[in-house]
Amino acid sequence: MADKKNLVKNIFGINLTVMRVLGFYSPRKYKHLYKFYTFTVYCMFTVLVPILSSLYLIMDPHVNLDKVADNAFVICQLGCFIIKMLPLMFNEEEIRKSIYMMEHPIFMIVTKGQETIIEDCRTTCRRTSLLFLVFCMLCIVTWGITPFFESGYKLPIDIWLPYDVTKNSVVYFMTFFYVLAGAGNGAISNGALDPLVAGMTYFATCQIKILKDNLQHLGEQPEAKTSNKKLIYEQIMHCVSHHNIIIEFVEKIEKVYSSVAFTQFSASVLVICICCFKLSQISPFSMNFVWMATFLCTMLSEIFLYSFFGTTLYEENQTLIQAVYMGKWYEYDLKSQKALIILMERSRRPMIVTAGKILDLSLETFTTILRRAYSLFAVLKNY
Repeated sequence: MADKKNLVKNIFGINLTVMRVLGFYSPRKYKHLYKFYTFTVYCMFTVLVPILSSLYLIMDPHVNLDKVADNAFVICQLGCFIIKMLPLMFNEEEIRKSIYMMEHPIFMIVTKGQETIIEDCRTTCRRTSLLFLVFCMLCIVTWGITPFFESGYKLPIDIWLPYDVTKNSVVYFMTFFYVLAGAGNGAISNGALDPLVAGMTYFATCQIKILKDNLQHLGEQPEAKTSNKKLIYEQIMHCVSHHNIIIEFVEKIEKVYSSVAFTQFSASVLVICICCFKLSQISPFSMNFVWMATFLCTMLSEIFLYSFFGTTLYEENQTLIQAVYMGKWYEYDLKSQKALIILMERSRRPMIVTAGKILDLSLETFTTILRRAYSLFAVLKNY
C-alpha cells in the first residue's frame, strides 16, 4: 500500500514533476522567480509559435487551401493550449489546494479491505498518466521528424519568419528545434494536465466506493460489535461528513478545471474534423499519415479520459442509495434511520463535473463531439 502521507506524490508525482519543469506548477519557494520563468516559457513557446503560423497563413501570397488545411488543425490545437494553460498560471494556489485536498484527513481513514480501493486508484492513475504522456511525446516526435521525409529545408509547421530559414543548415536547425520546443511545451504540459484532472475525478469515485463500503457495514467494525446505538450513529455521522467532503472535492475540481476541460472539448470538434479530412486525402502509410493517425488517437484518448472518468463518478454516486439498503438499517434506532434518509436524499443529486458549466464530462458528451466532428467532416468532403 502506498504511503498515505505522500498520497498525492504517489499518485500524481509524474504529472506534477512534468508540469513544474515546463513552468505550470510553481514550487512553494521562489514563487516570484518561478512566475518569471513561467511567463517567459509561456510567451516564448506556447504563444509565439501558433501566432507566427497564423501570420504565415495571413501574409504569404502563395498560400492555398491545401496549405491552410495542413496547418489549420495544428494551429487550432496549439492555440487551444494558450487558453487552456492560463488557469495554471494565474490560479496556482487554488490548483495546489485542489490537488492536496486528496490528503484530507477523512480520506485517509480506511480499513484494511478498503486499502485495495486506494491502491487500485493509484495504479489506474499512474498507468493512465504514463500512457497518455507517452502518446503525447510520440505524437510530437512523429510530427517533428515528418519534414525529414520530404525534400528541402521544411519545418513541421509553416511559420512566418523575418529571415530565410533555408539559408543554411545552422539557421534551419535552430528554427526547427524552436518550433519543436514550442509545440512540445504545450503538448507535454497537456499530457500531464489531462490525466491529472481525470485522475482526481477517479479519486472521488474511489472515495464513493469507500463510503458505500462503510454504509454497507455499519456496526460491523470491531468497536461496534455490541451494536451500541451511539457508536452506530457516530459512524453514520462520519459517513455524512465523508460524503460532504467528497462533494466539496468534486466542486473544487469543477471550479478550478472547468475552463480547462471546456477549452479542450470546444477545440476537439474542429481539430478532429480537419485531421480526419487530411487523413482522407493523403496516401496511407506515409509519414504524414502516421503522425496524423497518432495525433488523432491522442486527441480521442484525451477527451475520452475526461468523459470516461466523469461517467464513472456519476454512475458510482447513483448507487449510493443501494449501498444504504444493503446495510442493516432496519436494526438501527430511529435517530440513525433518519440520518440515513437525509444522506440518501442528498445523494439523489447527480454528482457531475461540467466543462464550462455547459457540457457534462460524460460518454454522452464524447459521442456528441464525435458526431459534430463527423458532420463537419462530411461537409468538407462534399466541397
